[in-house]
Amino acid sequence: MYEFFAPGRTEIGGNHTDHQGGCVFGAAVEQGIHAFAMPSGNDVIHIESDGFGTVEMEIGDTEPRAEEAETPAALVRGMMNCFIESGNIFGGFNAKITSDIPAGSGISSSAAFEVLIGRIISGLYFENSVPALNIARFGQIAENDYFGKPCGLMDQLICSVGGLVFADFSDAEMPEYRRVDFDFSKSGYSVALVNCGIGHECFTEEYARIVKDMGLVAWNMGYTFLSEASEAEFIAQFPILRQRCGEKAVLRALHYYEETRRAQEEAEALESGDFAKFLEVYRESAESSEEKLKNITSEKEPRHLLEKAIYSARDFLGKEGAARVHGGGFGGTAQAIVPEELAADFADYMEKQGFGVMFVL
Repeated sequence: MYEFFAPGRTEIGGNHTDHQGGCVFGAAVEQGIHAFAMPSGNDVIHIESDGFGTVEMEIGDTEPRAEEAETPAALVRGMMNCFIESGNIFGGFNAKITSDIPAGSGISSSAAFEVLIGRIISGLYFENSVPALNIARFGQIAENDYFGKPCGLMDQLICSVGGLVFADFSDAEMPEYRRVDFDFSKSGYSVALVNCGIGHECFTEEYARIVKDMGLVAWNMGYTFLSEASEAEFIAQFPILRQRCGEKAVLRALHYYEETRRAQEEAEALESGDFAKFLEVYRESAESSEEKLKNITSEKEPRHLLEKAIYSARDFLGKEGAARVHGGGFGGTAQAIVPEELAADFADYMEKQGFGVMFVL
């Protein structure tokens, strides 16, 4: 019996940029998905878990199934297909999976699950030799083509590489990435997620709309992705793009260019040990996510819970920390940078406001 683990992830900078070839900055977290697995001696994959149910399928049965959309079975089938399409021959396995990623926490249990399946196959049959980038890309394909979510590669890459990761997705086939050498445990700060109790399924349409809006702006400039056009080119065409694409779409595109720059600045600030600069850029990112992106439509009641969580966190922290929407805002969580000496009081205060708190870094 062999043990495997894949962490969840938290996005720190580069909000909604990866699917347009931009830059992101994120971190693998302590919470994740654990598995005990061993070869089954046949061509059957059998997985049991409390959080993901039971999945069983034969190696080679790789056709997507409509009834499996948005289920763990779709992710397993998609990962299996990617390994096979890459020319990898492997056998079945039995696995028992447990997760300490809370539901609705927004730290990407789906990406962690995909990476875990990739690590199991790599570990059992290829001596852990499958590159982290390959496993990440397999996960993205499984999520796009089998699970049915139009995600970028950020979540899977961070879960697969581990640690603090800066990535540039301008080359979709071969993104550049590096691990950032910074230890939050020695910074005097922690990263906390504040759970509002909202599932990301509430905002599936909004997520797809953001991808479409940014793509529409790129198309009207004659490109497939925003990364192919310079920010100067975008600014020069801003008036006509606003007429063609609408106010929200061009503001989302502007957010893309600003966030790509901020992700680089945040990573560089931590690499140089300038935590004050990091917090300054982090706060700018928070404001951009709220004012320009408008990820969550105002008519949906869950938005008010998320806003309450963010503003409650800011009221408590003042200038001592920072708080923002976590990721795209679709997991129903806020993210906060909290001084360690205030961590216990922060958790107590937020829980009295009706929100759960989980420290991830």
